[in-house]
Amino acid sequence: MTLVSNVYVTHGVMLLCAVGAAYSALPDSTGRVVAEWRPAVTALLAAVSALALIAYPTWGELKNPGLWMFAILAAVAGAARGYWLRIYVDHSWRLIRLRKAHDGLIATAGLVGLALVEITLAAVGPAEQPTMELGLTVVASFVVGRSAAVLVRSRQEPQSDLHDRRSPPGEG
Repeated sequence: MTLVSNVYVTHGVMLLCAVGAAYSALPDSTGRVVAEWRPAVTALLAAVSALALIAYPTWGELKNPGLWMFAILAAVAGAARGYWLRIYVDHSWRLIRLRKAHDGLIATAGLVGLALVEITLAAVGPAEQPTMELGLTVVASFVVGRSAAVLVRSRQEPQSDLHDRRSPPGEG
């Protein structure tokens, strides 16, 4: 990795993915109709953000059972939240609408905040400082669990018309 002071390229990847996750979660939180794959992208970006910090400098950091215990608990809490969200699904157009889903944006904004704190601490502190990996992992795991539950539920929910036209593309 390239060192700029004590800030590494992985910090940039972490911040970029966290900002991408927050941007991707924005339409969900406002109740807009979004593509069915959008929550998966939010979860993927959140997970990459956390993994970028955990995996640096070696992948051996991924073998921390205490970290994964908290991650599993957060994922279960996120799955419970995703299960209880009010969701409307248009199966023919592969669209979904989440109602009262501000927690996704709050969680991803928390990721951005934790990433900024990590970068600030890395820039001004010594190399042996504590990192924000626990916080990033817990928040990212919550987002992953929530998105997984939304995607599973979207397959089982009844049809709601979320698009203007009645027939899906190609059948008109």
